[in-house]
Amino acid sequence: MGTSVESQAYVFFTTLYGGIIIGFVYDLYRIFRYFSKPKKIATFIEDLIFWIIVSIIALAILIFSNWGEIRGYVFLGFISGAFLYSKLLSKVVITLLVKLINLLKKILKYVLDIILSPFKLLGRIFYGPYMKFNKKTKKVLRKAKKIITLPIRFFKDIKKYAGTILTKK
Repeated sequence: MGTSVESQAYVFFTTLYGGIIIGFVYDLYRIFRYFSKPKKIATFIEDLIFWIIVSIIALAILIFSNWGEIRGYVFLGFISGAFLYSKLLSKVVITLLVKLINLLKKILKYVLDIILSPFKLLGRIFYGPYMKFNKKTKKVLRKAKKIITLPIRFFKDIKKYAGTILTKK
């Protein structure tokens, strides 16, 4: 690009648009963090990924608009675009995206309920007989466990008191 006023205006409006894109990406990141609630290390990694993405966007816009030349109006364009987006569109976009995500979550929950309902029904059908069988066998299993573990408990007691028994006079 040359240094004509038209080319500088083109670069400025391109970077203004880039600032709007960066503001939108930031809102997506905010929404992601709202729903995921990450811990400290995850936040650090997510912040790093966010800044890498923003850097790639800014670099791509600079390369495609003016071969990567950095001028004062380029910074002004990015900052103005992000500021305009945050003041004019951010609240609306966040509200719409949060409502859309909540709607998608409800639809997914509904679909999963439909898919899992036969399994829930089978669980209810077999739960009663299982509990009756479990009550009857629990007593027998407890007695069998006591009988089976008797030698183990016997040797544990011998080992536990062997020192005391052997040192007594």
